[in-house]
Amino acid sequence: MRRCITYLILAALVSCKKFVQVDAPAGGTANAQVFSSDASATAAMNGVYSLMMGSNNAFTAGAVTIYGGLSADELFNTTPSPLLDQFHQNTLISSNSLLVTNCWGDAYSYIYQVNAILDGLPKSAALSAEVREQLTGEAECVRAFCYLYLADLFGRVPLETGTDYTINATMPQTPRAQVYAQIVTDLLNAQNLLTPAYPTAGPLKPNRWTAAALLARVYCYERDWADAVTESSKVIDSGGYHLAPNPNDAFLAYSPEAIWQLAPVVPGFNTFEGYDFIPADAGTAPAFAVDTTLVDAFEPGDLRLGAWLGKRTVGGQTYYYPYKYKIQSGSAHTENYTMLRLSEQYLIRAEARAALGDAMGAVADLDTVRVRAGLGPVATASPAAILQERRVELCFEWGHRWFDLTRNQAFSMGFFQLKPAFTLNDTLYPIPLSQLQANPSLTQNQGY
Repeated sequence: MRRCITYLILAALVSCKKFVQVDAPAGGTANAQVFSSDASATAAMNGVYSLMMGSNNAFTAGAVTIYGGLSADELFNTTPSPLLDQFHQNTLISSNSLLVTNCWGDAYSYIYQVNAILDGLPKSAALSAEVREQLTGEAECVRAFCYLYLADLFGRVPLETGTDYTINATMPQTPRAQVYAQIVTDLLNAQNLLTPAYPTAGPLKPNRWTAAALLARVYCYERDWADAVTESSKVIDSGGYHLAPNPNDAFLAYSPEAIWQLAPVVPGFNTFEGYDFIPADAGTAPAFAVDTTLVDAFEPGDLRLGAWLGKRTVGGQTYYYPYKYKIQSGSAHTENYTMLRLSEQYLIRAEARAALGDAMGAVADLDTVRVRAGLGPVATASPAAILQERRVELCFEWGHRWFDLTRNQAFSMGFFQLKPAFTLNDTLYPIPLSQLQANPSLTQNQGY
């Protein structure tokens, strides 16, 4: 979804009351206006975060969690839906409108906007060096985040790093390895530019450890185990984070384990996942229920089962539903949307340490996560034990289960029984049909 516009960011400045209102000078340009001061440039970046949280089921407001959970063995939609059924049954077709609006389109919209910021920041002499570096690091983190999900969902995608519509509109797909290389470049640069301190009262914008945390995941997915240990250890050893003692508190606003969160911007909502997952009243079944195979994956005594899964009986049928976020709607602000958190870093390091032969270190990392859950130690940090711990700790959260299955090819016989239509071609989503029609340089993924 490419948009031939001058600067979408300017619209965000005008449309959100929280942002600085800047009138265009006579004879000036949107570019000059946006980057005319530290305040207006910061407001432009704030506009990106607002758009990322501005609508239900957007790419960074529930879509990845829902579609990834349906594609994996986590969630099922309780009411038949032609579009959602395709995710759950692994029968996606390229004309599914959710692919282009909530996945591809949203992601490239955010990428375009941060590209515009990255283009404008170095051209302005009005900005302080401190603000220029902070905003550059933030924009690079957002771009890396979006491209990581695009590459993992779709494989080869166009690697757009500029704002020239004539170039972007016909850009061919880039090999996944090249996309990952750009992600690493962005995150390494962001680490150098960002400081350990947050520029806000809480983790509402990326800091240095945000870049390190995301980079640790990238290295883990690429099986660069040594660098995965290095980056995850930076976050763990920074002293800025600790696991919330009670799992019920893990997703609260400004949780001690939150590395990056997005604040709500739509009145009446904390997070859209809370709105989508929690039934509106006692007589309503959840729209998305937890598959029994995931419910059964929790060990006896695991505190996460009661803390992170709700339970509702409607019409004689009992449903479990995601309950990491506990506010369905309302004006009280108690939750932010968690993008990255500390427990994933322990699990990344456990996986990397195990692959490097550091069995004791891997067990220690797994046990750190398990202790918070009220569980005893594991005997070994086997691949199965690590995958199991990731399944229950990161359940219905940012598609982690789907990506763990696809990157490890960890599809069990039980998965194939649960998903009889699934084939290995389904590990990548199809390139949206509308994009193939708009850009003749694109080619479809295998099997679609």
